[in-house]
Amino acid sequence: MKQVIIFLLVLILGFLVYDFYKDWERFHAPNYFYESSDEVDLNYYDKMTVWDYEEAIQDLNTYVKLQWTANDIDVRSPEKDNLETQNAVKGYAQKLAKVKYLEKKLVSSAIHKAEGLTNAEIKKINSNDFKSKSAPDDDPKQILKQLFSDQSAISKKLGSRSALIYETQKLLVAKGYAIPLDGVFAQITSTALADFESKNNLFPDGKIDILTFEALLK
Repeated sequence: MKQVIIFLLVLILGFLVYDFYKDWERFHAPNYFYESSDEVDLNYYDKMTVWDYEEAIQDLNTYVKLQWTANDIDVRSPEKDNLETQNAVKGYAQKLAKVKYLEKKLVSSAIHKAEGLTNAEIKKINSNDFKSKSAPDDDPKQILKQLFSDQSAISKKLGSRSALIYETQKLLVAKGYAIPLDGVFAQITSTALADFESKNNLFPDGKIDILTFEALLK
């Protein structure tokens, strides 16, 4: 009888510890917070762009933490395939694309200044570019390309988890492949990629590279 009581007490204690851990985990999001680049031009001719960049980073980080704490969704490594998760990952990709777009402008400005250009000259260059190009967040494909640029390095090994893998799986499913939508780069996803690459005259290594991703977006 005494052993049964001890067993029940240990079981209850285990449940309490697990519950405490889940509560702690809920309010400690994974260390995925985006940090501003040291290579940006903080003296950019348009101060609002610098402000927008910092604000976009704060918005992105708040979004990541909110999705984790409120909805139990890790937008960088989604584990589910419900509508709520899909919308959360899409929202993350859009916010990340905005950060990357602004960061690219500010880094480009810093490079131009290192070459001796002035703010006025950089403004003229950007004005000419704007006439021929639209912002990335106007085009869903551009958003995915930004995601590829940010996460390709962490999405190549079997067992990896990322939003890029999740989006790649969605593209493969749209092409007719019966694979899970879980954000995990498992063998079934690699095999589907290799088959797609083979059918599109690409090297069939089953990896997410730029040529394969571009072909999937077509």
